[in-house]
Amino acid sequence: MKRIRSIILLIIFTAAAILTGCGARKNLAAMKYTVDSASVRSGGVYAAEEKSAGTTSDAALPLPENRKLIRTGNIRFEVSSLAETKAAAEAWAKRFGGYVSDFSEDGRSLGMTVHIPSSVFDDAMSSSGTIGKILSKSADSVDVTDRFYDLDSRLATRRVLLERLQSYLREAKNIKDMLEIETKINDITAEIEQMQGQFNRLSKQIDYSEIYIEAHLPYNHAEDRGFIFPDLKSAFIEFCETVVGFFTNFVFVVLYIIIFGIPILCVAFLLYWICFGKIGVLRKLFAKIRAGKKEK
Repeated sequence: MKRIRSIILLIIFTAAAILTGCGARKNLAAMKYTVDSASVRSGGVYAAEEKSAGTTSDAALPLPENRKLIRTGNIRFEVSSLAETKAAAEAWAKRFGGYVSDFSEDGRSLGMTVHIPSSVFDDAMSSSGTIGKILSKSADSVDVTDRFYDLDSRLATRRVLLERLQSYLREAKNIKDMLEIETKINDITAEIEQMQGQFNRLSKQIDYSEIYIEAHLPYNHAEDRGFIFPDLKSAFIEFCETVVGFFTNFVFVVLYIIIFGIPILCVAFLLYWICFGKIGVLRKLFAKIRAGKKEK
């Protein structure tokens, strides 16, 4: 009986050890599967991650009623004072909770980029006549609803996967698994930062509409000076400077010819006189050569 009892106890302990080992192998395989699935990408989206995280695919997400729009406007004015127009545009933007991001001026026109909360975009465009005489006005919008919620969903998926990978890292038993999981964590973290930047920029464009303002002075009108007459004095002085510059350059050219041209001509004449002139060294040499050929 004692022997039978010992055999039964041995069988029970052996079966318990086998079942415990199988469970550990299953947990390790599940961890490796989830980590390895992070490397499978489809169009920049970890397909396996989304299944592992248990999220709903983007196609199955219900389309929200509140659309996400990027709205822009463009207004052209004719004004009598650029300084007053700049002040009026800044006050107009401030009245609607906006701000001016860019400004440029060239003396006869100015340009301003104004950011207005999208919730009051229509009201701001309607009241823009307080700035000056409107020559043209246009508005446009781009629907980015799908892009907005796609980024939001993908960010949520990546954060869930990052938390899961961090928990697997704490449970890792060997250096190889730790290095593999850390590599996946770094990749997921970098992608989350990139997507978060895109999401923040898109949200800012949605929340604040951009309106470009362009203002011009009337023809032959300057700031507080009236009609501009041609500056004849400046034109005459410029003409005289051009004439003087021309003759100055001409004199320098003549001097260069005298200083460098005459010596060069003298050297050339001397060489000709030695070789072919009265001395005629080369001329006499050629004559001797021809006489020698005739004697032969």
